[in-house]
Amino acid sequence: MTVFLRICRFGAFGVFHAGGANVQLGAKHQALLALLSTADGGIRTRAFLEKTLWCLAQPEQAKASLRTALSTLRRHLGPEAAKLMFANRERVILDLTRVELDSCVGNAVFMEGFELPYETAFNAWLSEVRAEFARGATRSGPHAGTSPGRLIMDGLLPSIAVLPFVHRAPGEASMPLGSLMSEELSRYLSRSWAFSVTSYLASRQFDPETVRPAEVSSIAGVDYLVSGTVSCDGNRFRAEVDLHDTVREKVIWSRSFEGSKGNLLRGRSAVLRNATQQIGQTAAGEAVRLAGFKPLSTLESHTLLMAAISLMQEMDTRKFQQAHEILSHLLEREPKHALPLTWMGFWHVMRVEKGLSPNRGEDSRLASRMAEAAIDAAPGFSLAHTLKGLISSHLTFRFDLAQDAYDLALRDNPNEALALLLKGATLAYQDMPDEAVQMTDAARRLTPLGPQRYYFDALSALAYLSARNFGRAIELSERSLEAKGAFPVPLRSKAIALQMSGRGAEARSTVKKLLKAAPEFCLSQFQRDNPAAMSPAGQEWASALRQAGVPE
Repeated sequence: MTVFLRICRFGAFGVFHAGGANVQLGAKHQALLALLSTADGGIRTRAFLEKTLWCLAQPEQAKASLRTALSTLRRHLGPEAAKLMFANRERVILDLTRVELDSCVGNAVFMEGFELPYETAFNAWLSEVRAEFARGATRSGPHAGTSPGRLIMDGLLPSIAVLPFVHRAPGEASMPLGSLMSEELSRYLSRSWAFSVTSYLASRQFDPETVRPAEVSSIAGVDYLVSGTVSCDGNRFRAEVDLHDTVREKVIWSRSFEGSKGNLLRGRSAVLRNATQQIGQTAAGEAVRLAGFKPLSTLESHTLLMAAISLMQEMDTRKFQQAHEILSHLLEREPKHALPLTWMGFWHVMRVEKGLSPNRGEDSRLASRMAEAAIDAAPGFSLAHTLKGLISSHLTFRFDLAQDAYDLALRDNPNEALALLLKGATLAYQDMPDEAVQMTDAARRLTPLGPQRYYFDALSALAYLSARNFGRAIELSERSLEAKGAFPVPLRSKAIALQMSGRGAEARSTVKKLLKAAPEFCLSQFQRDNPAAMSPAGQEWASALRQAGVPE
């Protein structure tokens, strides 16, 4: 990956182009880059930056000051380095994959001698960071820049390592393509939230041509190992990728991929995205298979968790109930761990959403109890706050509490895709369609590459329905239904979108499928249980469902 910028944070703060030229910046711009370069993934919310860098300003003035600072910072950085800065309405992002950061050496002080007069919030943050480094908790450590949520997830997720890919003929290796590919694949896997990924730098200690999976497992403590080979032909490459169960020393998945070297170098490789998705699905499928025939007490906790999350996505009542049994067993083993508590809460909410709940009120109460227990166990766990928001928005219709919970989740982890998705759906319920589409689109770009993809498409369809973009709502509903054909949420959105776009016959056909999937569904239930029912849009939707044949 090409480096465009070097940031020296220890000792005197300095910013340099890749060629060594110094970038002259004012104090606020230096502080802004310091905040971004220390954030997980280089991501900070606008609200955090505004409050930290302009703590004395009125909110609107702080917003304007941040906009101005970003504009002038890009100008100072120059056209190439400015491409590393991204901003949307909620977040500011510095692409750290193309930034070289120094590390704390010896007694070096973070931003030595630096302060912002009158900005007490920034100076308090700076003192905390300096104290953290002084205690030896450097950002290059194993949990560097890692959110509390990520650490909690890592404690119970299966671990995986990616070995450097071996270059094979034909084609000359004009660059370390195998190393680049495996490094990028490590990044993709770490974003999937399906695995705890061993640092790629740690994986480079192994010789990929001679090491045995069991040896990697014993040294690095990983459950899965990815290895592969790559060959080149002009601007194209071909990769052979294998996934190993390291304990059993068994290849459980193997595929060939072809792609463009240019896209790989730009960090936009569809090949690696597809490989990540298939690796996650294979590991989840293997967990479900093991949980189906082995006693639960003999399985690792991470295997139980993966199996439960995968089975929760099923519409089949028996499989969905099996997820509850597995989570119950896991909670007996880990009674105060935030992760199984949170997923048990999601199970109760999903039972309502799937139309499988015999008692909506009881499932809502049990989900709330799981959310509170998870937050008590880990107050900063973003997924637990997301669950709390989901209960408030989808079950109790307290949109104010829901927004507070989603904001807390995104404060811990600005890339919490599920929080973004559900926040967008909540905006759709409140007749804020433009914001809803923006949020759900952002969520789908970050969505975990796994069995939950159908859910992201289903709620994104709802956002587009609220925006009266019926074609896109139908498209996303159908994509969700390709994965889960009996999920009531996209069936309902599709029926409404078809009816409101004048395609009544198709809408009536979709309603027949909806009533087959959810026989109890009727207009009175929709008006009682749907979060949008009392809004103007919700009343339109009820009318469309009536015209399409949903009984009263």
